[in-house]
Amino acid sequence: MWLVALLVSLLTAWPLCLAAGELYVQATIDREGQLHLVTADRRQITPAKERDQVGFDRPAITADQTTVGWLALYPNCCTSYPVPLALVIFRDGKVMHTFGERFPVWRWRFAADGKRVAFAQETVHGHRGVHFELRDVESGRLIAAHDGDPAPDAPQWIRDVAD
Repeated sequence: MWLVALLVSLLTAWPLCLAAGELYVQATIDREGQLHLVTADRRQITPAKERDQVGFDRPAITADQTTVGWLALYPNCCTSYPVPLALVIFRDGKVMHTFGERFPVWRWRFAADGKRVAFAQETVHGHRGVHFELRDVESGRLIAAHDGDPAPDAPQWIRDVAD
């Protein structure tokens, strides 16, 4: 009888495991600037750099461990350091979205329990305006945007990414 109960419980749980997709437990950057991801089943993933990309920065994993995000660094003619020109969202072994079209993405974070991503873009030198976006992780759809410094009563997602 207990064997039947065990089999029923395993068969019931199996679709949930499949639906969860890949789970990520670690995201680190080595000395050469290469990102390394570790999955729950201990597989190592080394995402490829895009054309002209020289490194990765500020990786983060959602609380449910299903999604990873990072900044992609590119050379810049006018600085001695690379700049983060793209925010990359990665799930189930592939890039879902790449955000960042106007200026470098200096700050970012997952929001709404990993269902959304908020980020701030700004010029490389001098404070010539900041642009904030809140996007849906699943679809990439723009949910909200704000140009300019955040007011004290700005939405929480802006205040969180501005810190």
